[in-house]
Amino acid sequence: MKRIILLFFVCFFSLSLVAQDLVTMNFGGQSRKYLKYIPASYSAQNPVPLVICLHGLGDNINNFKNIGMHLIGDTAGFITIYPEAVNSMFGTAWNSGASYMGFILNSNIDDVGFLMAIIDSISAQYSINAQRIYFCGFSMGGFMSQRMACEKSNNVAAIASVAGTIGASLTCSPTRAVPVCHFHGTADSQVSYSANQYGMNAEQMVRFWVQNNSCDTNYLFQTYPDIVNDSISVESYYYNSQNHTADVMFYKAIGADHQWLYPPVNDIDYTVEIWKFLKKFQLVSQGLNEIKFNKDFLYPNPASNKIMIHKDLTINGFCTVEIQNIAGVTVKTCLLTTQNEINVSSLNEGYYTVKLTSNDQIYTQKILIKK
Repeated sequence: MKRIILLFFVCFFSLSLVAQDLVTMNFGGQSRKYLKYIPASYSAQNPVPLVICLHGLGDNINNFKNIGMHLIGDTAGFITIYPEAVNSMFGTAWNSGASYMGFILNSNIDDVGFLMAIIDSISAQYSINAQRIYFCGFSMGGFMSQRMACEKSNNVAAIASVAGTIGASLTCSPTRAVPVCHFHGTADSQVSYSANQYGMNAEQMVRFWVQNNSCDTNYLFQTYPDIVNDSISVESYYYNSQNHTADVMFYKAIGADHQWLYPPVNDIDYTVEIWKFLKKFQLVSQGLNEIKFNKDFLYPNPASNKIMIHKDLTINGFCTVEIQNIAGVTVKTCLLTTQNEINVSSLNEGYYTVKLTSNDQIYTQKILIKK
């Protein structure tokens, strides 16, 4: 499960104005460290998300920061943390639950506690949106991100893992449905796609989260442009959950080894795709009640040019409409008209999520546009 992550980012990455600090802290009788990046736009008056990025076996924070998550954070307005694992006989290693024939690296290290201590420390220093704390990781860092979803589901809004699944030594019993995005190469020579020696196989883990989150097993399939001559093609499988609160997304990188894909070497940027997924989710609605209506409140579904609001739906006062495509991109915003109808004639065919937000309520429903 050695690290194969050779990233060559264009020179402007090193010119970022994001404030970087190397922080050391004592935890569990050991000196631990992490890199902290604060976006230039940070203001204590506006709580921000927190993204914690976990490196792979034998790696370090100075190398792994080259995935560039903090650069996205500088424009998207979130704080980025890169923690470092403790050394083992094979280099730095997380107590992630990954095991080989019952052997677990750093099994005596409380890494779950360490990561939670980082969250507590950052939250004490900065204005953090506690509903939007995310984890992502590569290889053993992916295993560790999965462990956080399994064991700290009430604190973690969503996770993304690359080439790291649920470890063989874990009994994963999350107390809630957790949004999960996973990336795996079919030619992974370290953490095998279909014969993983350290934990669940890639598709087995996806099925676990689809079932745990009560997702629709009829996934939405997408292929990505295959322009770069890298012998890799990427396809994705998106599993919708009720009200899109705990969706599961799986990127299958056909022909990819144990690697983090990025442009211009590859056609897809894992870092960008991870943030596009994570940013859609939070633990609970911010000061609003998530309403479960006992029938579809939008009709017809499928729709073509307009959708109507069910007459039994009670909306208190001013109401905004937000429509997002399957990638989580907002494609339309408007105010709800007095006729209780929404014009969707400009939308292309496909699945969308419609969110109605009033003074004290949120209604969310998936719709299909067919012309």
